[in-house]
Amino acid sequence: MNALEVIDAADIGDAGVLESDTTPLDLNRLPAGVVSGTTLIDFSAAPDPNVRSSVSLAMLFASRVATTGMKPGDDEDDWLALYTQKLGELGFRVSGTAVMKSSFKKKDVAVHRALIPFLTIAFGGVGVGPIILAGLRNLEQADANEPWIVLFDKQTRRFEASEMHFAAVGSTATETNIRYVVARLNVKTNTTRVLFLRIDKTNAEFESATTTMTADNSLLATAEPRLRAKLDRIIATTIAEADIG
Repeated sequence: MNALEVIDAADIGDAGVLESDTTPLDLNRLPAGVVSGTTLIDFSAAPDPNVRSSVSLAMLFASRVATTGMKPGDDEDDWLALYTQKLGELGFRVSGTAVMKSSFKKKDVAVHRALIPFLTIAFGGVGVGPIILAGLRNLEQADANEPWIVLFDKQTRRFEASEMHFAAVGSTATETNIRYVVARLNVKTNTTRVLFLRIDKTNAEFESATTTMTADNSLLATAEPRLRAKLDRIIATTIAEADIG
């Protein structure tokens, strides 16, 4: 099937509603920082509003199809495999995935603070993903119940893990490139936002996957209207501005 047929045939399930009030975003004017489905996206290097909309919708689509497609006995690896497969079916070329097990070096600090040095390396340097990195630093002063934090936290939790996705997007006139990083913590918490959870010896270990994705802007533009129509009823509750100050 081509990308449009994949979109039409997909089951995206019911995404539910946010726990906090949020203002629906204008997809034609998305900000530089967005939570879309499972992913915190940095669009600072992708100013084209069409690219921002297309990528946000594609990632939301893939996350919804992956969640709906899970069967009894499936786990977080099955979810991530299906998520990546669906992005591929939409035209994203996935290459160079590096998977590793790591350990946060500093203890008794919040997850968001511990992620900063890891993401700086995973993104390939301090100049990539500045919105995400600044946002994590600014969480010291943030309210854990802000809508984007609530949405991101809700979407990270599946199976026995909390799986946080981060995407730094850059684009040229013809192509979009994405540095995509997944950090998976095997922790159980029902009361604490994962980004605010403090690292100790029991939850210092985590798994990560860093991937490079590329897509043609013309293909993204072709799929965008169909994605918008398919996801219309859930966009308001599954895409939020990452208002990081």
